[in-house]
Amino acid sequence: MGTPLNVLLVEDSPDDAELLELELLRGGFVPVVRRVETGEEMRAALWSDMTWDVVLSDYHLPTFSADAALATLQDSGRDLPFIIMSGVVRAEDAVNLLKRGAHDFLDKASLARLVPAIEREIRDASERAKRREAEERVRVLSLAIEQSPVSVVITDRDGVIGYVNPKFIKTTGYPATESLGRPIDFIHRRDAGEGTYRAMWETLRKGQEWRGEFCNQRRDGQLFWEYATVSPLEDSSGSITNFVAVKEDITARRSYEERLLRQANFDDLTGLPNRLLMLDRLEQGIAVAHRRDALTALLYIDLDRFKNVNDSLGHAAGDSLLKEAARRLNECVREGDTLARMGGDEFVIILPGVDDGVAIQKVADRVVETFVPPFVISGQDHFVTTSIGISLFPSDGTDGQVLLRNAELSMYKAKEQGRGRYHFFTRELNERMQERLKLESQLRGAAGRGELYLDYQPLYDIQAGSVVGMESLVRWNRSPEQRLQPGSFIPLAEEVGLIGEIGDWVVATACRQAVDLFNGRRKDLRVAVNVSPRQLQGPAFGDWVRLKLDETGLAPEQLELEITESVVMDGSPETGMTLRKLCDLGVRLSIDDFGTGYSSLGYLQRYPFDTLKIDRSFVSGAISDPNAARLVETIVTMAHGLGLETVAEGVETAEQLDFLRNCGCDLVQGFLLGRPMPAEDLARRLG
Repeated sequence: MGTPLNVLLVEDSPDDAELLELELLRGGFVPVVRRVETGEEMRAALWSDMTWDVVLSDYHLPTFSADAALATLQDSGRDLPFIIMSGVVRAEDAVNLLKRGAHDFLDKASLARLVPAIEREIRDASERAKRREAEERVRVLSLAIEQSPVSVVITDRDGVIGYVNPKFIKTTGYPATESLGRPIDFIHRRDAGEGTYRAMWETLRKGQEWRGEFCNQRRDGQLFWEYATVSPLEDSSGSITNFVAVKEDITARRSYEERLLRQANFDDLTGLPNRLLMLDRLEQGIAVAHRRDALTALLYIDLDRFKNVNDSLGHAAGDSLLKEAARRLNECVREGDTLARMGGDEFVIILPGVDDGVAIQKVADRVVETFVPPFVISGQDHFVTTSIGISLFPSDGTDGQVLLRNAELSMYKAKEQGRGRYHFFTRELNERMQERLKLESQLRGAAGRGELYLDYQPLYDIQAGSVVGMESLVRWNRSPEQRLQPGSFIPLAEEVGLIGEIGDWVVATACRQAVDLFNGRRKDLRVAVNVSPRQLQGPAFGDWVRLKLDETGLAPEQLELEITESVVMDGSPETGMTLRKLCDLGVRLSIDDFGTGYSSLGYLQRYPFDTLKIDRSFVSGAISDPNAARLVETIVTMAHGLGLETVAEGVETAEQLDFLRNCGCDLVQGFLLGRPMPAEDLARRLG
């Protein structure tokens, strides 16, 4: 069963409302959505008996706006998460609305953050409600104490007790016989409060009233806090004769205050400082380093593959892993260092006042090493490593936020380099990350703007010497002067979630152009298209391919989808279901770059693959390296034994071609036989 969710939606587009509801359903919610378009409709909804969980608002409507919707919500007195969803919002408008009480902004065009944002804001709203309840309890408790009998103590001018009331006796446990004749501070804790008592007497001897708090000790040794008002009593001549102290037991109030303070500054799950306290500690560390002319280091730590555990085993297992990760990290820091949880699977270590990079490296090495042993969850071993980015004050920034950003950039660089390692921030890294952000921005919508195009490399029958097909290769006209090869932008597209859009465009375009190329020619011609893991994980990909084949008229057996070994080795149910659908369609399946990953014969038997592609690295080394030559021969023999066709890629010399022919390889492609070319040039080659 999904999680019920009552959504008040400020939106004038029924289509957008429907898309949003579908996204919520996919995210595990069972939404009840009420759409409003005006302030009057929203007020009616807020004053209804409905218990709303969240308000989602478009930024601008014909007769309403997010600004007005936020004001309407605040006027209602309800504390609900208020999330604005829009395609275009100016930064200053976003900041103003956040300052006024909006909780988050989301891009309508990309709803991937919608469900996590709602879950987070609902949790935060719940925490705010809990804090209000706690504050109300403190207020009621304080009021009750003020209206009940309180401890009263009267002393002489030297502070020697002459009278205590029953409340004092009950509170402290000392009977009157053990209290009278003793100094007023006889119950105070001996290792605390000396300075407070000195300040009290300095004030009282000036004839002024004193108010303050004490940590005292009951007769049984228990500590308690009191708030005291101590006033001098004067005779008719104005001389001080006595002092009277009215004292309230505020132990409960202090306990609540400490709990509220902890909630505001510490992570509930791990007990570590949270982001707010971490930023304060970072500023303190910067101040320490500045005074000592030393360094302060910030280590930004992300748990590699944590999402796999969380998604496959559930949040309870994920929480267990996070707590164990926090314990391991805590063993890596020194006294005076700060370990904080930023949220999710991200942690920060602050090393204040270090003398050189050696000490920083030692801590980073300890962190990496402490994550080498597996995490045992539900009786199974799970290997979760860490990627660490490191920035230093003052070389990498003199402001806490700048250091945090630069350490995060470095963390992503560590992930790029293979995970389970650390990387120090550099200016060059910052420049590369800025260029990467620019590249990502330009890549978005490149297919829709007509900037992508396909080249085709011919595929030859090695015995007949004739063209039997082609492989499609995507290119990007980033600008009139800059045409990018796939290696320059496909990895980025994979990382930022654009590969689905680009991959679908490639498949659709290759099918359409292949029909034009194959028309009137051999029926056994085929086009090969590389498919990304993310496409195969989509449950609708198989149906989408069938639709494109129907639309273009391309025969299923004329389409060959090239899949990397890592996809099938992953063994996810979604991927397996998609591959079976494609097989049922009659689409050819090819294993790309065989032998370069974690090869296994099991998956070759599990799915009906048609083709096995031999990686160019083996082909290039086969002439000069006997081991590489034997490996190629073995791959060809094994493939034929399994009934698979073999394709060798990267053939650049006649010697390589002769070797592959002698091995019995079926098909070849490479610069020797034909470089990638536009469809028009390939058409002329096909004749």
